[in-house]
Amino acid sequence: MERLLNATLNVIRQYGEELFIDVSRPYAYTMVVRHEDKKIFLKLARDVDEVSNSAIRDMKLLSDFLKASAIGVISAAHGEVLEEGVVYRKSGMNFVSLATLAKAFRGEMPRFIRSKGKRYAIIDGEEFRRSRERLGLSLNEVSRMLSVSRETLYRYEKGEYSVPERAARIIMKMDGSIIKGIDIFRTVKADEMDMASRAIDVNKYRLEESHPDGIIYGNETKLLVRDKERREKAELLGQIFGVTVVEE
Repeated sequence: MERLLNATLNVIRQYGEELFIDVSRPYAYTMVVRHEDKKIFLKLARDVDEVSNSAIRDMKLLSDFLKASAIGVISAAHGEVLEEGVVYRKSGMNFVSLATLAKAFRGEMPRFIRSKGKRYAIIDGEEFRRSRERLGLSLNEVSRMLSVSRETLYRYEKGEYSVPERAARIIMKMDGSIIKGIDIFRTVKADEMDMASRAIDVNKYRLEESHPDGIIYGNETKLLVRDKERREKAELLGQIFGVTVVEE
């Protein structure tokens, strides 16, 4: 873990700025960094299995309400090395290798999502159809090239299905721009389950593995603190994101 931490800090200092770090215990996030105009919560772990669903729920609430990115940086997913250029998605949050994060800082977004041991790509269905037509290829011809049914190919062109890696790499040879880059810097949205399970009151939510004990979202976002020992760090987060910290 120390090696991953030091390597991550080297990358951050090359492409951005470290704003906040706390490794005194396994909080939902390890650090907050700035890259260009983005503020990013980063969670470092050797394996995605070390990141609890509770931590992810904290990250999603913070990301959504503070309008920040939230990314996990890991070496492996379920004991298997996470390859460069591949995103592992857990409970709606993106996890990538440090090499993938560094490339994203340079503007090269990952193109594959790993799920259940396989890799998939998301394609621009309309661009795929236009490219096929420009090349004078019929649906039947391309379906044979990709070893999929005509119906599946039709779904690809409608943007309804993700594409297995083998087929995606063939499509990339037709036109690399068809494969969409995965924007790992997007804000992660908290879903209804995230909010319902943490609701304290209207627009008021509990945080379980963070320095603040809760967050209020409305006309003015506020961080809630009950634990005085964590007040200083919570205040720093408040300064970084321009929000007020209040005691309960």
